[in-house]
Amino acid sequence: MLLSEITIISAVALASAAMAEPLAGMEGTWRGSGWAKETQQSPQETVRCQIKNSYDSAGLTLTLSGQCVVPGRRLTISGTLTGFDGMERITGRWSNPDGIGSTRVVGVQLDDIVAFKFNMTDPTTGRNLGQNVEWRVSEEALRLRSTDRSDPTIMMSDISFTR
Repeated sequence: MLLSEITIISAVALASAAMAEPLAGMEGTWRGSGWAKETQQSPQETVRCQIKNSYDSAGLTLTLSGQCVVPGRRLTISGTLTGFDGMERITGRWSNPDGIGSTRVVGVQLDDIVAFKFNMTDPTTGRNLGQNVEWRVSEEALRLRSTDRSDPTIMMSDISFTR
């Protein structure tokens, strides 16, 4: 009986650790480049970013801060993503105070992927800027890709990062 209880407790602990790995794996300083566009019709713009992520294992929270440069402007980005012990679900906030402002995000973390979605309206133009965002995590690489929420076949960004 005790052996099966230990086995069950170990399995639950390992599952919890595995689910937290994608957020934990995003910790560190990352430099990246790629492209992004603001709306479906906008042209792709070259993007270079530097982000610093810290992970709080007690709170299962990843805090991201950094800057991205596109031709003619520099954007500050920040966010928090929090996991829940024993669950794939994540919640948080994503912020770009130089552009769209701040919005709540909801998503999942699974294997090597952290994915979330957000809906928001551009405060200046009134356009819907909702996106599906996917971070794919590996040992020394991080890839951010996003698609338009209203038409997921339209890519909105593709940025690859290294430590």
